[in-house]
Amino acid sequence: MAREHEVLICGAGPVGLSLAAQLDAMGISFMIIDKNVQRSDKSKALVLWGRSLELLNLCMDVQPFLEVGRPVCQAKVFEEGREIGGIDFVSKTTEFGTGVLLPQNQTERLMEQHLTQRGQTVRRGVELVSFQQRDHQVACHLKHGSGAEEQVDFKYLIGCDGAHSIVRHTLGMSFPGRKDCHRWVLADVRLDGELPDADVAAFWSRTGVLLLFHFGEDVWRVVAEEPLGDPDAPRVDPSLEEIENLLHKRGATKVRASDPGWLAEFRINERKVENYRKGGVFLAGDAAHVHSPAGGQGMNTGIQDACNLAWKIAWNVRGMGGNPLLDSYSEERSRIGEMVVRTTSRVTRMVTTRSRLLQRLRNTVAKVALRFEWIQDLARRNLAEYTVRYRGSSLNGPDLRRHHGGVRCGDRIPNIKWVGFDRQPQSLYQHLSGAKAVLLTWNLGQAVGSEGWQTLSDSRSPCLLKIELNATPAANEKEIRQADGDVGGYMDAAGMEAMGMRDQGWLLIRPDGYLAVAGGTSDMQTATDWLNRVAVR
Repeated sequence: MAREHEVLICGAGPVGLSLAAQLDAMGISFMIIDKNVQRSDKSKALVLWGRSLELLNLCMDVQPFLEVGRPVCQAKVFEEGREIGGIDFVSKTTEFGTGVLLPQNQTERLMEQHLTQRGQTVRRGVELVSFQQRDHQVACHLKHGSGAEEQVDFKYLIGCDGAHSIVRHTLGMSFPGRKDCHRWVLADVRLDGELPDADVAAFWSRTGVLLLFHFGEDVWRVVAEEPLGDPDAPRVDPSLEEIENLLHKRGATKVRASDPGWLAEFRINERKVENYRKGGVFLAGDAAHVHSPAGGQGMNTGIQDACNLAWKIAWNVRGMGGNPLLDSYSEERSRIGEMVVRTTSRVTRMVTTRSRLLQRLRNTVAKVALRFEWIQDLARRNLAEYTVRYRGSSLNGPDLRRHHGGVRCGDRIPNIKWVGFDRQPQSLYQHLSGAKAVLLTWNLGQAVGSEGWQTLSDSRSPCLLKIELNATPAANEKEIRQADGDVGGYMDAAGMEAMGMRDQGWLLIRPDGYLAVAGGTSDMQTATDWLNRVAVR
């Protein structure tokens, strides 16, 4: 019996909604459920970084996120109330800049609004009670808010259901890690007085750290920590008076807090599963990894889990790629998750240290380091997650180019732009949409010499696209001949040079914008070998 839906997404937070939007754009049938009857009204995660926006733009128009959000332009660091440095986050090299400050409830609202416009519905008040894997399908037991229950079969189940994931618990996967030894408090409040001229401000003092995030017209997120003797002590939400006292004790002496929209205490756990996949069941986001909120990496890492997984599921549903392709999700994203847990832990320990010696060392290093533009640029790109890469992935093929321009297999390819044969502006990422891998060739001037590639690509046309670029001067454009319907055009020679696109060559780019394999000649056998290995069952 045919399944009504191929995929069940359990959890309609940003990760589940991102996955749903990606699968929808790829034409893959899914059901998305959430046990909560309504979306949360809490601001929670506050930042959408540039790489997440870049990937989301493959499946939806992210302009509403940019319009509602506040661009991350400036961060400043203070020592006992005195400014010691800052980071200019304005980036002119990427389409979406460094990112935007946007409360999570607004992020979810915009994502769900997109799905609704596409005719998709989040089924709220529906709970996944249990599931069993059998006969290459996942039999899921669902319970509705009305009390009705049903059994529905899916090819895949994706657990996007948070740190207390029922999917992870049912799989019996351990969630090893440790508890942080601090009490963290947050407040979304109106701040008045002598406020820092920044979107993000860090106040370092002998008594602890204070963080401010300006995410609304007059609304700021205040975050601070205090040592916690007993990690199992009950949580006690802070009062507005406590928040104001922390502001004054840690350097923001002439700032007043009022109109609290949210006051809460939270604790940090650092945990990660070993494997993100078991059969036809996958984990993404907090269901697979939780860590310190330092750098705002949590939600964004989860969104990029979804973007990595979506195209692999889509190819598999379309009859391309078997277990090695699906296994690569855990291989690639588990490494990233491990790196994020480790890095955020180190940053948290650095900013919360009570050692006066380490505090002085930290502050001195920050004063010196933040003066260098290359360090600021590195901070911008790392925080925005443009530097996330999969160089060690089993999906990568060889790079046979003589010149690579610094971009290697497993690296993110920027959104290359060119002028099409029809004289209209085009970009790489508009062609990746819909789970298409792109074969990008340049200055070949003649047909690619591989019948094997042509046969494979013709049989898998929904998943593959060839684009030919030329660096020919405008005066000689008439000398270029292309068949009707060819995709491609003319690219600035300097831009091609920066990408290592010299002489003749080609790049095979995955649907999520990462370089898979590359060659420096017109011989396409290496690309054909990659397709045979990765995309053919």
